[in-house]
Amino acid sequence: MSMMANGLLFLTIEPIKELLEQQSTYSFLGSEIDMGFLLDISPVFFLLQSLTLLVTIIGATQMWQLKKAGFHLYTVSQILLLILPKLFINGLPFPVPELVISASFVYLYAKSLSIIK
Repeated sequence: MSMMANGLLFLTIEPIKELLEQQSTYSFLGSEIDMGFLLDISPVFFLLQSLTLLVTIIGATQMWQLKKAGFHLYTVSQILLLILPKLFINGLPFPVPELVISASFVYLYAKSLSIIK
């Protein structure tokens, strides 16, 4: 789902930026949300995110088929998913929860490498 959303954002970010230039603050559930940060994000970010998520799916599918290469694809793509936002979005805090979740899954998959070909 995230892969499709990032692909869609890659294709439609320019019209979204045009809307945000007119009004970057929106009200949602009684609070104001500033979406102006999207103006500074390159469309390449969304393309790279989408491709990296595709590699994650390919890696997970290969692990399901007991192929060791899938583990390596999955691990590299998880690292890239942690790094890409920091490269493209200024002022973004370090993604500690995402790091913990990704590291946990990589660790658990690594423990199963002995049964993967």
